[in-house]
Amino acid sequence: MKVCLRPAVRFYLTSALGAAFVCCAAVGYAQDTAESAAEAPAAEAPAEEAEVEKDSHTLAVEALLDSMNMKQTTQQTVDQMLQMQIQQQPQMAAFQDVMKAFLHKHLSFESLKPDLIKLYKSEFTESEIKALTEFYNTPVGKKAIEKLPTLSAAGAQIGMQRVQANMGELQTAILKRQSELQQE
Repeated sequence: MKVCLRPAVRFYLTSALGAAFVCCAAVGYAQDTAESAAEAPAAEAPAEEAEVEKDSHTLAVEALLDSMNMKQTTQQTVDQMLQMQIQQQPQMAAFQDVMKAFLHKHLSFESLKPDLIKLYKSEFTESEIKALTEFYNTPVGKKAIEKLPTLSAAGAQIGMQRVQANMGELQTAILKRQSELQQE
């Protein structure tokens, strides 16, 4: 059985990280408006996630996540995406420790686990989850677990380079559409 959920989970995390980095990009703006930022009331911490019911399906998903080393993978993903962000925007290096603490707090495996369990339970039956767990416990499954974070990061880098190399084309198309919309 050749099944790999890691890219789906990586996409989930990458999407969340992308949103987090958009927020982190506001650091530069916040520096320019430090006085107003200091006066802003602190946001309240979100309520703790409700405990996920420990039925057999949930226990099967937990076993799958354990077999996939999701705790370690989540931390690696956050660290790799943060490094890519720093490479893309070197001015953010001064805030790397702040961003890392924030991301590890809000995108840790522990904070994501209830949502991941719900996600997997909604997409896979208990027997499918058990089959996936069996796969990830095979030598090929273990190799996939080991290699996929690096491959996913490299793939994301290739995608970013491709977009950057062709950004002029996108900008031209956007300007053209903007002109068309203004003529209507």
